[in-house]
Amino acid sequence: MAHRTETGTFYEYLNWYTSGFEGAFIARQGYYAAQPENAHKFLSEAEWDYWYGGKPAATDILSPYGKPMERAGTVRDGGAFWQRLGNIASWNAAMDDDRYLTWKWNEFVTS
Repeated sequence: MAHRTETGTFYEYLNWYTSGFEGAFIARQGYYAAQPENAHKFLSEAEWDYWYGGKPAATDILSPYGKPMERAGTVRDGGAFWQRLGNIASWNAAMDDDRYLTWKWNEFVTS
């Protein structure tokens, strides 16, 4: 029996994962792939336009399991992929009131 290295198996999996099939599968659940251009190869134009393009669904949108998710004409909240990408926030980023809240916290602790 041939021995497969963990590194070889990892790279085979990574190559499959980014090849597009998995990206199309998760796109049909409303998520985005690491390499959308590869996922595009596995999505119909109607699916691509809806999930990534922010356009109204040209046909009914189905889940990866073939169940209806959205009716034709529906538009995804948040717009196109690039518009949505600009709306990302990080939980560990400093918020707008960071300096004020730090000042008030220090004021409370020292009182």
